[in-house]
Amino acid sequence: MADKRDGAMRVPEDPGTEAELTGEGLQALGEGLQIRAKAWITAGDETFLAYGRIVLLEKIRECGSISAAARSIGMSYRRAWWHVETMNRLAKRPLVETSVGGKGGGGTRLTPEGEIAVRLYRVLDGRAKAFEDHLKEELDG
Repeated sequence: MADKRDGAMRVPEDPGTEAELTGEGLQALGEGLQIRAKAWITAGDETFLAYGRIVLLEKIRECGSISAAARSIGMSYRRAWWHVETMNRLAKRPLVETSVGGKGGGGTRLTPEGEIAVRLYRVLDGRAKAFEDHLKEELDG
C-alpha cells in the first residue's frame, strides 16, 4: 500500500501476511512496471520447458525439421539443437526424434512424450496467464 506522506510503499513486516497490492504501490517502485507471470518447468537448476522451447517444439512438429523450425523463429540451428538435446536429456524419454536421410529424406518429429510436454506446458502457461490477469485486476481495483 502506498504511503501518501513520502511516496514509499509499505510492506508488511510479517512475510506470512499478504500485502495490500495497488497499482499505485507498484508504480512507486518505478515507471512503467508491469506484473508478468511466466511458466517454467525445471529439473534442478536447469530449465526443462519454457515458452521458447515450446514454440520450438511446435515448429518442429509443423516443419518436420529442426533447421526449418529454427529458421522460422529466427533461431540458429546450433541453438535449436542445444535446446532439443537439453530437453531430451532431462526427459525420461526423448521429446524429439530424428531420422537420418535416405530415399525419402530424413526428418524430425515429436514423440508422444513431446506432444504431452507441449499440451502440459500450454495448460500451465494458461494458468500462469490467468494468475497474471487476476493480479492485474487486483492492482487496478
